[in-house]
Amino acid sequence: MKYALFFSILTFGLVHSQNDSINKLDEIVLHGNFSPVVNSGYQVVVFSDSVLNHQYESLGTLLQKQANFYFKQNGNGMVSSISLRGTTASQTGVYWNGIAINSALNGQTDFNTLDANGFDELEIRKGGGSVLFGNGAIGGAINLKDKVVFHDLTKVEIGVGAGSYDTYTADLKGVWATKDLYGKIALGGQRSVNDYPYQGTDLKNDNGEFSNYSVNATLGYKINEMNSLTFNGSIFDNDRDLSGTLTSVSNSNLKNTDRRMLLTWTYLGQHITSTLKTAFLHEDFSYLFDKKSNQNESFGDNKRIIGKYDVSYFLNSHMFFKAGLELQHAKGEGSSISEVSQDDLTGYLLMHHQPFERFMYNASFRYGASSAYRIPFIYSIDARYSISNQLSVRSGFSTNYRLPTFNDLYWVPGGNPDLKPENSKSAEIGLNFNKGNLAVAGTVFMIKSTDLIQWVPVSQDYWEPRNVNKATNYGLEISGSYQRSFGAHYIMFDLSYDFTRAIDEETDKQMIYVPENKARALIDYQWKKWRFNYNLQYMGSVFVTTSNSQQLDPYWLSDLGIYRNLWGNKVDVGLQINNVFDVNYQSVAYRPMPNRNFLIQFNFKI
Repeated sequence: MKYALFFSILTFGLVHSQNDSINKLDEIVLHGNFSPVVNSGYQVVVFSDSVLNHQYESLGTLLQKQANFYFKQNGNGMVSSISLRGTTASQTGVYWNGIAINSALNGQTDFNTLDANGFDELEIRKGGGSVLFGNGAIGGAINLKDKVVFHDLTKVEIGVGAGSYDTYTADLKGVWATKDLYGKIALGGQRSVNDYPYQGTDLKNDNGEFSNYSVNATLGYKINEMNSLTFNGSIFDNDRDLSGTLTSVSNSNLKNTDRRMLLTWTYLGQHITSTLKTAFLHEDFSYLFDKKSNQNESFGDNKRIIGKYDVSYFLNSHMFFKAGLELQHAKGEGSSISEVSQDDLTGYLLMHHQPFERFMYNASFRYGASSAYRIPFIYSIDARYSISNQLSVRSGFSTNYRLPTFNDLYWVPGGNPDLKPENSKSAEIGLNFNKGNLAVAGTVFMIKSTDLIQWVPVSQDYWEPRNVNKATNYGLEISGSYQRSFGAHYIMFDLSYDFTRAIDEETDKQMIYVPENKARALIDYQWKKWRFNYNLQYMGSVFVTTSNSQQLDPYWLSDLGIYRNLWGNKVDVGLQINNVFDVNYQSVAYRPMPNRNFLIQFNFKI
C-alpha cells in the first residue's frame, strides 16, 4: 500500500509540473527506452512490419533467421528458449510495448508462444540493460511494439497457408485511422499434426500435434496535440502435445494462455514528454503427464498488475534527463506453489548529454525495494563518438541483475526464500560504418556474473536453488549489409557472425547449449513482381553435458522463399521451402527437428 501511495504522489507531482510555462524547443521527441539516443553506446536494431508480417511464423523462428539468435527447441513448435550472448533464457528481457512479459513463474519467455504477425515493429538491443529495462536484461532486450499513427488510413490484409505435416495457417490484420482515432485488430492461427519422420530411423514425431490462436488489438485516441490515449490487448492460446525423443515416447500435453492489457497516456509537452502505463498480465498453464488421463496434472497461474511512469525533461537541445518509476504487484499459485504475492518498486534516472556534435553519452542508475528480496543498486554509462560521417565508435559499461522467480522462491518442496538476485557486470566496445548502401558493425563484449541461481541436490530426493555459480561470457559479433537498386532489380545481402564463450568458472568449461560459432547469410532479390530470398544459417556444435564430454554436431540450414504479386499487387503468392538440403539436425539432444518441408501462402490486400 505504501508503494502505491508513493507512486501516486510522484505521478501526480510530475504530471502537474507539465503545466509550467516554459520556452518551447524546436522539436520534442518521445525517447522510449529502446531509442538509439538513450542507448548511444549500444547497437539497436529495428525490424519493421514488412519483415514481421511477411509470413506466419513464431517470433523465435523469425529471430533465428533475421538476427542470428540461438534458440534451444524441444522439437518443432515445442518449448523454445533463447540464449543471447551465452546468457540464460531468464537473463534476456522480453517486452510487449515496453512492459516486461517474461514469466513470473520461471523467468523465461517461450518464443513459440509469440507469433511475429500482428505487430508493427520489433526492437532489439543487445548488452546489459537492467538500468533501463529492469529485471533480467543481462544479455539484452527485445520489444514487440504496436505503433499508433493518426492520419487517414484503411487497410485489410488476409493470409492463408498450407504446408507439410498437415500444417495450416491463417491470419487477418485490419487498420482504420483518422486524424484523431486509430484502431487495429490482428488475428492469427496455426494448426499442425507435426508428424515429421526422424531421419535415419523408422520413428516419427508421433506426439507433436499443436495449435495456437492469437488476438492483438490496439485502439488510440488523440485528445489534443499534446495528449493521447492508447489501449493494447493481447491473447495467445497454445495447445501442444509434447514430442518424445529418440529414446523415449511421450503422451504428455501442455496448454498455456497469456492475456495482456495495457492502457497508456502519452504527453508531448514543450520541454517535457511522459508516458503513464497501467498493465494487467495473466499467464496460466496446465501440464498433463498423460493426456488421456487427468489424474496426474501440474498447473500454474500468475497475475500481475503494473504501473509504470516515464518522464523526460529537455534542458536544451544538447541535454535531457529521463526518469522512470515502476510498481508491480504479483500473485502466483500452482500445484507446487501455495498462493503467494509480492510487491516490487523500482526507479531509474538517466542523463543524456551531447557536449559537442560528434560525441554523446548517457549516465544512469536504478534502485528499488521488494517484499521478497533485496534489489541491488545498479548503474550504467555508455557513449558514442563519430570519427567521421561514416565511422563511429561506441562503448558501454553496466551493472545488472536478475531477480529470483516464484519457482525459485516458493516451489514446494525446495523453494529458497533466502535467495539473492543474480548480479553481473557487462562491458562492450563497437564500431559502426555506414556509407551509401553499405553498413558494417562489430562488437566485442564481456559479461562477468556472480550469485547465479542453480538448483542443486541436497539429498537423494530433494533439490534446492542456491546462489552458487560464477560465469564469464565474452565474444565478438560482426554484421554487414548491402543493398542496391538498378532498373527493375533490387538486391540485398545481410551477413552476420557471432563468436561466444560462456565459461562456468567452477568447472572452467563451456556452458551447455551455448554455441561458440554461429553465422547467417540472407540474400533477397526482387525483379518486377517476383521476389526470391535465401537464408543460410550455420550453427556450431553445443555441449549437452557440464563436463563437455558430449555435444551436438554443427549444421548448415538453408531456407528458400519464392513470391509473386498478382492482380495489381492485391494478392501475394509465396512458396517457402525450409531445410532445403534435408539436413538431419537437433537443437536439443535426442530431439530431431523437421526434415525438408514446404509451406504455400496466399496474402490478400484490400
